[in-house]
Amino acid sequence: MIETIIKRDGRKEPFTPSKLNQWGEWAANTLGDYVDWPSVVLEAVSGLSGECTSAQLQERLIRTCLDHDSWAYNRMAGRLYATIIRKDIYGGKMPTVKELHTKLQELGYMEHLDYSDEEYAQVEEMIDHERDFTYAHYQIHTHLTKYAISDRVNDVFFETPQYIYMRMAMALSVDQPRDRRMTDVAKFYEHLSMNRINAPTPNHVNLGTPLRGYASCCLYATDDSAKSIAIGNHIANTMTYMSAGIGAYMQIRSMNDPVRGGVIRHQGKLPYYRAIVGEVKANLQNGRGGACTTHFPIFDPEVDTLLRLKNPMSTEDKKIRGLDYSWGGNRFFARKVARNEDVFLFNCFTAPDLYDALYSDDEERFAELYAKYEADENFKKTYVNARSILITAENEWNETGRVYEHNIFELNNHTPFKDKIYSSNLCQEIALPTKPYYNMMDLYSESEEVEGEVATCNLAGICVDKIESEEQYEEVAYYALLMVDKCIHLAHYELPHIGVTSKARLNAGVGILGLAHAMAKNKTRYTSIEGKKFIHQVAERHYYYLVKASLRLGKELGNAPWMHKTKWPEGWLPLDTYNRNVDKIADFENQYDWEALRQEIIANGGIRNSVLAAHMPTETSANASGTTNGLYPIRELTMIKTDNHRVNYWAAPNSDELAEWYESAWDIPAKDMTETYAIVQKWTDQGISADFYRQLIGDAHIESAELIQDYLYRVRMGLKTKYYMNQKTSRGMQPVEDTPAVTSYNGPEDDENCEACTL
Repeated sequence: MIETIIKRDGRKEPFTPSKLNQWGEWAANTLGDYVDWPSVVLEAVSGLSGECTSAQLQERLIRTCLDHDSWAYNRMAGRLYATIIRKDIYGGKMPTVKELHTKLQELGYMEHLDYSDEEYAQVEEMIDHERDFTYAHYQIHTHLTKYAISDRVNDVFFETPQYIYMRMAMALSVDQPRDRRMTDVAKFYEHLSMNRINAPTPNHVNLGTPLRGYASCCLYATDDSAKSIAIGNHIANTMTYMSAGIGAYMQIRSMNDPVRGGVIRHQGKLPYYRAIVGEVKANLQNGRGGACTTHFPIFDPEVDTLLRLKNPMSTEDKKIRGLDYSWGGNRFFARKVARNEDVFLFNCFTAPDLYDALYSDDEERFAELYAKYEADENFKKTYVNARSILITAENEWNETGRVYEHNIFELNNHTPFKDKIYSSNLCQEIALPTKPYYNMMDLYSESEEVEGEVATCNLAGICVDKIESEEQYEEVAYYALLMVDKCIHLAHYELPHIGVTSKARLNAGVGILGLAHAMAKNKTRYTSIEGKKFIHQVAERHYYYLVKASLRLGKELGNAPWMHKTKWPEGWLPLDTYNRNVDKIADFENQYDWEALRQEIIANGGIRNSVLAAHMPTETSANASGTTNGLYPIRELTMIKTDNHRVNYWAAPNSDELAEWYESAWDIPAKDMTETYAIVQKWTDQGISADFYRQLIGDAHIESAELIQDYLYRVRMGLKTKYYMNQKTSRGMQPVEDTPAVTSYNGPEDDENCEACTL
């Protein structure tokens, strides 16, 4: 039993259980019957004896709470943790915001924010440090280890959560007009600290600091020339150290294609992919290495090698582990798969017009040109079985989890852009136009006349489980887009031309977080028709208020300068281009007057942003917001998560009372996940980081027929991209069988057509 407590200042005093109980009763307030504080105390103190420090006792109490493995106990631990870190960081007295900012500016960690003493006094009235006590332990842990300004070498921290959010709010509002900026500070702080707006990691870490890199995503393309490829490598290197994840697309020849009229045989794509690995891995982002996904079409002559680059059984000369890979198909390829037919392979060099047609929404032209080349006896053709290629791709996805998929047709069809889209990004949720550069100095130009374009996307999220009304959603959507807008204009662009195109496009990607929690709160499931109708309502509301917000910003600040490069001025809406097969999932009813909104858009000549929505993975930022990750179902009610050797105890929000309504991802079939993403894709102008889940126990395995059906259903439902395969256990996949053409999927009963006809 503890007899003596050693205080932080070295003083010793007798252990007083009543004092500890008072502290615990305060911490357990509002948690009700889900927390038994006396048992926590008993369990904690029983493992300590004699003398112990107050810090040891507090840490033992927190660990005991976390060991109870529940949402309520995690919140209890959060309250205790918030108390401790305040004492550890600030001692006995918390500084004012101005005092802290002055200190951080003197240390070089913050930029000077041009606020008067009177405005700092207003800020001091706004900031509510009590909100720290409403956060779960894993929220505070994420803030401290990921987002707080700190000296990581010496393990010295300077910010608790509310200081982080106020720094962000003030940095976002610093150049707003004087007559509204304090209102904007208050609104940004309110929605960020109440976890309604979710900000990406670059915003948390960099806002208000000398590091002005806010773009989460960077996409670039190269042409079939050494100079263009070298420029692409420079882009990858630079944008990685500016905090962006990289999506690469290299439009180049294949192995053994002629170079300089046949004087040289082309060495293929692998050496160039290895060069990208060197560029992105040379830089660190908040302690982690850079990352890139490279994209290639399924028709590429090197496709068999490219699909196997992550396979541990590949030979070293045909293995590149430092990249992720995404293969692109279209509905033409899907029909070939469904009919179990062969396709011939081609690239930008061997069939340039066919390759150009592939990256468009004109499938008729692609089919006509394909038939022309097929009939041309002088065109050398290498045929492969479409189904065999698909199974190879699915097998690699299944085994590594990291060979992704993008639908080239849907990327270029279900979009407001007029320019070609060649690829997605690192995490597969972004769909933006890119153009190769041919002169390195063009990257440093500030002219809009330069032909090249690197696409960047600034992200944000709305925690749908935290929104209390339609009016609040409308305001939150406005400030989420305003945050994106400010970050685009406040950012430092190491490559000036990227700044030119970013400010001309004003691309935004505002996603949904907390869908699993919102569904549990509404007592509905991913696998039910009612659940899918609820998802439709959530997605429609999300996009409707984003359009309204962008329309408002367009009236206040002007439309995007390159609005003419989009279909918005003609009144484009996602209702015009989404895949109509989605409507066979359930009897959906639209909630809002879209036609009236369309007329407003036309009258305004468009909106503020070229695109508005993208649904990204939000593992870290969702932890900070105390909600569930993006669109995904939870995997377990409680988990222990590790990241860079840090351990974080996670619990699903309100799972003590909502446990029966949370569906585990492991229990949701691929069909239902496809339909979830398809419903959201209907209301999304960019893409979705679409994760899938499989639980293979014992002798269970995946049949190739099932994989074929799953792929065809994704194409049929209009998914733009596919992301991770998450497996609980696996014994691998079975060899390709000689299965007949797929004629049906266990989907909507009213669909009488075969897959090949409905794609």
